Amino acid sequence: MDARAFLKDLHHEVAHHPALSHSLLSRMDVDPKTREDFRIFSGQHYPLVGTFTRYLELLLLNAPSSNAKVWLAKVLVDEYGERSADQDHAAHYRLFMQACGWTDAQLDDIRLHPAVTGFIADHLRWCTEEPFLVGLGAVGPGHEWAIPTMFSHILKGLRDAGFQKHEIEYFDLHVEQDVDHAAWLEEALARFATTAEAQAQIAEGCRRSLAARERLWWGLADKINAGRMASRFAAFPALLSSTSGSDQQELTLAEFRQGIRFGITVPAITR
Repeated sequence: MDARAFLKDLHHEVAHHPALSHSLLSRMDVDPKTREDFRIFSGQHYPLVGTFTRYLELLLLNAPSSNAKVWLAKVLVDEYGERSADQDHAAHYRLFMQACGWTDAQLDDIRLHPAVTGFIADHLRWCTEEPFLVGLGAVGPGHEWAIPTMFSHILKGLRDAGFQKHEIEYFDLHVEQDVDHAAWLEEALARFATTAEAQAQIAEGCRRSLAARERLWWGLADKINAGRMASRFAAFPALLSSTSGSDQQELTLAEFRQGIRFGITVPAITR
């Protein structure tokens, strides 16, 4: 299959993957989210935002040619804040978290669902231990082609929950910029996806990333549902303690960052 035909088929596969239409995202109309729901969502999603540039930096080190480095460098410049008033994307996201009610002092103690830590650990491995095109497939088609659709659902829920435009700039910015990133990626992939082996590696990385994303949405849905239960049954702590049980598997954000710093592997989860 020639490169353009392969990329067209991969676009179709990404667009129809369950990760892009997970019930957490697509049912915003029939299961509207509150600001408290989004507070939980934002705390779980925050580590992904802060780690994305690391995936790109790792791939940049392993890129096999200058052409490969060019796309990665262009995306990194955006992520570092060139088109967002010199604020990197993590800084924009913290503005959203403040709107959700978080303070900076609380962030390190956020307990992360295993699907969150597993998602990040998997992507770090793919960007360092797998062939370059597997990593590129994960952070390229697996992210840049998927995020505009996923974030469009999230934006609908955020607006319905009463968030103001300046509070959710991170999501608007990503929908806009990732369209450009996807176009840059298309040109880069067209140069690489010229053999059956290269196409298989790109598709493998993309599929792994989307599968991890679907697990992530299930994990976030679990956390939101647990938060709703905690609020509903706050007067019955014994009942809550008997129905929870995932905390033993959870790391705080500070613990997880420390583990990454020292190369501790976090096992992925399956669902």
